[in-house]
Amino acid sequence: MSSLKPNRSNLSASEREDSIYQVLLRVNASLQIAMDRSSIDLGDISHADPEATNRQLLVSGAQKVGVAIRELQLGSVQDIVNLVGEGFPVVIASPDGSFHVLEKVIGSKIEASEIRESATPCVLSARQLRSLIDRDSATRIFVAKKELECDSMSASNSSALGHGHHHDHPSPLRRFLSLLRLDLKDIWTLVLFALVAGILSLATPLAVESLVNVVSWGTYLQPLLVIAIMLMSFLGLSGILRVLQVVVVEMIQRRQFVRIVGDLAHRFPRAQLESLDGVYPREYANRVFDIMTIQKTTAVLLLDGVSIALTTIVGLLLLAFYHPFLLGFDIVLVISMISITWILGRGGIRTAIDESIVKYEVAHWLQDVIDSPAIFKVNGGEGFAIDRANQLASKYLDARNAQFRVVLRQVVFAIGLQVVALTAVLGLGGWLVISQQLTLGQLVASELVVTVVVGAFAKAGKSLEKFYDLMAAIDKVGHLLDIPVDPRHELGSIPDGPLPIRWDDLVFSGSTDRSEVPAATIPPGSRVAIVGDDYSGKSKLARTLAGLHSPQKGLAEVGDFEASHAAISGKGKVVAYAGGHEIFHGTIIDNVDLGRSGIGQNRIREVLQQVGLWDDVLRMPDGQQTVLQTAGKPLTRPQISQLLLARAMTASPNLLVVDGLLDELNDAKRDLAWQTIGAENAPWTLVLVTSHQELADRCDIQISVRG
Repeated sequence: MSSLKPNRSNLSASEREDSIYQVLLRVNASLQIAMDRSSIDLGDISHADPEATNRQLLVSGAQKVGVAIRELQLGSVQDIVNLVGEGFPVVIASPDGSFHVLEKVIGSKIEASEIRESATPCVLSARQLRSLIDRDSATRIFVAKKELECDSMSASNSSALGHGHHHDHPSPLRRFLSLLRLDLKDIWTLVLFALVAGILSLATPLAVESLVNVVSWGTYLQPLLVIAIMLMSFLGLSGILRVLQVVVVEMIQRRQFVRIVGDLAHRFPRAQLESLDGVYPREYANRVFDIMTIQKTTAVLLLDGVSIALTTIVGLLLLAFYHPFLLGFDIVLVISMISITWILGRGGIRTAIDESIVKYEVAHWLQDVIDSPAIFKVNGGEGFAIDRANQLASKYLDARNAQFRVVLRQVVFAIGLQVVALTAVLGLGGWLVISQQLTLGQLVASELVVTVVVGAFAKAGKSLEKFYDLMAAIDKVGHLLDIPVDPRHELGSIPDGPLPIRWDDLVFSGSTDRSEVPAATIPPGSRVAIVGDDYSGKSKLARTLAGLHSPQKGLAEVGDFEASHAAISGKGKVVAYAGGHEIFHGTIIDNVDLGRSGIGQNRIREVLQQVGLWDDVLRMPDGQQTVLQTAGKPLTRPQISQLLLARAMTASPNLLVVDGLLDELNDAKRDLAWQTIGAENAPWTLVLVTSHQELADRCDIQISVRG
């Protein structure tokens, strides 16, 4: 893919930066993010990399204000229109250095800004848009979105997470309202549709009232036909509005899924690892399945809940219009529905959350069982697996029973209220008819209205369980959104080749051990062996240099940067870490290049050859396209170590940290890998954690870490 660079020869660096800034300004305005020139200094980026493309300037500049921009390969104009309609601004970059920022869909047109030296508003039709993207094969298309779109749902100050619930977490209801606020415009549209549909639905009781009055006067066919046609028209229009409500809710559901998943996709790679102490990250991520619960329950509340509320209000207003006594009946009925439901619903959210906690405990245990055949299949643990599952199932039933008691008493009250209300309105209305204060048609219409209102309320009694499930789901997903992230840091200009390393006296403390590492300064290009009998301390030192661990005391630096900043913001080009046996479900190529730009097939083949894995890959049925499971299968443990070495070497980092992997290779494979990672002309400074003295003796410096 060719780089996106302007071809106007008279475009100076400052003019180019101004154009990019105008693009980012329009993108941020579309995403409703405040921004000023001081928050995005493109000059720093250009100074660090004078050959930076417009794409790099766009991506780097956007990251400074929490916006993710990525390039798209879209098949049609409709794809672009759909993205813009979903609230994602699209940037079209032409080879001549001009840009179009597509911001909003209005009917069949798209509101946009054309940016050359400055931003000019314009409106594009589908034909103009197609002409724009088909003008030149070098035209590039980018889509922008907030990195952490659901930040408003997360806790403002959370330093530790666990399976419990802490006082500093927002309430589920508060989180839910924050989520709805992101779609407030569509929700108001939904309410408007529901209000009009609710008013039109009154055509039924009014038509019945007119019909009763007509029949009481005698048999007339023409008024009957007129009433029937009018009723069909009103109900038909009401039906159309309800269909539109379904469409709007579907769009909200899609946005919720994309918004939350997108937030977590940006949050998880930057998660502060200390915040995950005491939890198993893979199991913790299972809470993402509650996104579907949020989607479906939100749809029910927005469709049925809003419709029931508005229909109730409009219907009760109609009763109040018939007679003042019916107005008093309205007031008593509404107060009864709200107050008693609120009182009887105490504990509903808490018990639903408790039920959800046990649900995930069951899932976690079953995951452990199926992932540990040596324990439960070979070593006789089957009975223990069953007993633990039965205990958790019993615990779930207890939690479920506590939650169901809340739901049951609300259902009983709703049904009881339905019986009392229908009887009361019939008796009150009959007395008013006998007293000639109400017509027979108005009595029938009143009975119909109350039947609809309290019938919907009785049905909603069981639906309250969905609300409690929603609150529990919001609570679970909210805890994922509470995971704090490491901030991005601009590293500025990074020199090529190996970087020096230094650290103060470092102290690492765990639950059962304490390690101390004396201060050291490592010259660039050195090969350093971390040895000693304190395996935990050695690994913590390596992970500290890789930005994966924070010492209790002391500071480590890579070059002129704090080690954690260099590791996290360098994207594998400043610091690379090989250790931990982390393999994700994907092809061998995916696990080596990680989607990083500038890494081609030749480089992947080269590093696989250097670690001695290439021949093994070729013998696999699908070669480099072989799909690896999360645990690394079908690779053996030594092959996984070789793959991790290749992954770390691929970007030719300034600092390469190898945490014990060479110890797992046989002599031949170890010697082959050492020829590359320990070469005198290697482009990195090497830090090698090892228990092999023969390997340590090959290094220039040995640092001992002892417990």
